[in-house]
Amino acid sequence: MKLRLLVPVLASCGALGLVACGDDDDGSKEAAEEQSTPAVAVKEIGETENALDQAVDQLRAGDRKQAEETVAEAYLQHFEKVEGPLGKADPGLKEELEEAISGELREKIRSGASVREVTKLVSDVKGDLVTAEGKLK
Repeated sequence: MKLRLLVPVLASCGALGLVACGDDDDGSKEAAEEQSTPAVAVKEIGETENALDQAVDQLRAGDRKQAEETVAEAYLQHFEKVEGPLGKADPGLKEELEEAISGELREKIRSGASVREVTKLVSDVKGDLVTAEGKLK
């Protein structure tokens, strides 16, 4: 009988815990951007470039799904830390890179673009990342 009473209580507590947590993805992203410094952003640009190279290697090996995931992680784990400082230095370049990495590059990989086409876009993005690095130093 006690177990019968305990189950609804535990379910209610779990639901309240989920509501209290909310959708914190945007808050976490904004906090990461705000806490990042230009020096951290420069380091993360290097990490972003390495991840993009890894994605091209994965694509060449025929693992399109993993290449797309690597680009997504490059954006989430590394480029997001670049956005705050770069947004202050050059908001337009930040927007271009954000769209190129999180949107255009992933879409090309997902839609079956050739390795050559993806490699060209990665090269262009890396050129813009070099420009961003210069603006942050």
